[in-house]
Amino acid sequence: MLERLLERKENLDEKVTEFQEKRDEYNSKASKFSSERNELNDKAREQVEKAQEFKEKRDELNKKVQEKKKEREQLNKKIRAKHNEIDEIKKEIEYNGKSPEEVKKQIEELEFEQQTQVLSNEREQEIIDQISELRKQYKKSKESIEHNEELKEKTKELNELKEKASVVHDEVREVAEEAQEKHNKMIEHFDKADEIRAKADEAHQKFIEAQEKANSYHNQFIQVKNDLDDFKKVIKGLKKNKQKKRAQKQQTKRQKKTNEVKEKAEEVYQKFQEGEKLDTEDIMLLQRAGLV
Repeated sequence: MLERLLERKENLDEKVTEFQEKRDEYNSKASKFSSERNELNDKAREQVEKAQEFKEKRDELNKKVQEKKKEREQLNKKIRAKHNEIDEIKKEIEYNGKSPEEVKKQIEELEFEQQTQVLSNEREQEIIDQISELRKQYKKSKESIEHNEELKEKTKELNELKEKASVVHDEVREVAEEAQEKHNKMIEHFDKADEIRAKADEAHQKFIEAQEKANSYHNQFIQVKNDLDDFKKVIKGLKKNKQKKRAQKQQTKRQKKTNEVKEKAEEVYQKFQEGEKLDTEDIMLLQRAGLV
């Protein structure tokens, strides 16, 4: 029985070592995946922080765009109002005929007819003469406008407003482009953060799996170690009992031998009392038995 128990103990020793090594192996893997996950999460946070910085800059620029658009719209309103003022002044000017716009429109209509239709020589000459006359009228009408001081002043003011509106429009476009650039950078960093977080989640899943295996092997290690400790106690008890039995057996054997010596010595002593002569061996026997 003891041999079977020792064999079983040896098997349990091997299992304890195996489960302990497996537990330590998976604890090491879990630690590695945990460190990898934490490092990736730190990198993801860095990307999010950078994205937030670009978002703040983008929002500031978008706010500036809106302010510039309002400024541009105010200038456009002033431009439209200035156009209306100029139109009113033009209506009051005496052109000695039609306005430059009307004359120009007539010239364009005649030129279109001349270029797109097959005309007789008479009609061709008639159109040429009309265009020539209209160009003279157009020149006189333009001179009437150019010599109007109020119209000159309003036109100057209009051009100044248009120039300001053009500058603001360019500013709107430039700031909007910069805002879009910041927006693109923000998206780029958010996408990068998502990509890194996905890797961190993957490392976390591996950490969980390794930790679960490490816990499983640890539980098996504890169970087998407890079994091993129980076996050791049983084996120790059996060995102790075996030693006790051996000692008892030896004691019994010694006692038996002592009894045999005593019994034989008593026989020799009886003979001695009866007057028989004793030899050296008999005397030594009596001494061993304590009878002399």
